[in-house]
Amino acid sequence: MKKIFLIFCLLIFCPFVYSQSNNSVRIDTNSYRSSINASKLEPAWVYIGEAKRAINEGNMSYALYLMNRTLMYYPDNADAHYYLGLIYEIEAGNPAEQGGAASYRLAVEEYKKAIRLNTNFNVPAYKLDSYFGLLHIYEKLIDEENYSATEKEIINIAETSANRIERGRIYFKLAELYENKGRNSLSIDYYRQAYLNGYRQKLSLFRISILYRKMRNYKQEKEYLILANKYEFANDEPSNYEVQKSIIQRLNDLQNVIIPKKLN
Repeated sequence: MKKIFLIFCLLIFCPFVYSQSNNSVRIDTNSYRSSINASKLEPAWVYIGEAKRAINEGNMSYALYLMNRTLMYYPDNADAHYYLGLIYEIEAGNPAEQGGAASYRLAVEEYKKAIRLNTNFNVPAYKLDSYFGLLHIYEKLIDEENYSATEKEIINIAETSANRIERGRIYFKLAELYENKGRNSLSIDYYRQAYLNGYRQKLSLFRISILYRKMRNYKQEKEYLILANKYEFANDEPSNYEVQKSIIQRLNDLQNVIIPKKLN
């Protein structure tokens, strides 16, 4: 059973960090003092940065404390609402468990606030991530109506955006969504749109090749590998080396696969 509601109530009335052990809530008055001064009001980005670190370390009670403290003083900070929604979503677990569905509803409200308060999709504004967070929750709750409405809204944002890279980024996230759902043809279409809009072109083409490989369409796989090999990576990421290595290896494996000359 999740204890997020108990922690939430305690956080409102006590300026401490809370942690769980032996199925009980323990007040820890010292765990955050080395990084955050409890007696001094910091800028919102300080709390948000510390909350991100806490989330990555799995310390949700501390992250929850930080986001509630942030929103107490900065109620219109969209990024804080996003991270509070993310914490609720992570803590919700199975909707059938006690408190699970209620935690998801809290997450939905925070994501909606993040969307409303954000005016753009630029980093570190998490408006787009909030939309996809809503999709994930609606899928968990088997809420087909809200899932479909949110999906259409995301697609409409992409199609009407005047910013080419912004369109590409949304299409890329849609492609990842459908790839994870096993909807390969639709995923290919959106990775292709991401590529055409200039967003992470090499990676988009490589992802398309993987999907064609899953579909055992080796000619199309080779076509996209050849095209991907002509591009450089848009971002410096640790996975770049492995992706490039995979491209070269697969092209070598497919050297006997003949594709139409017009595609070379």
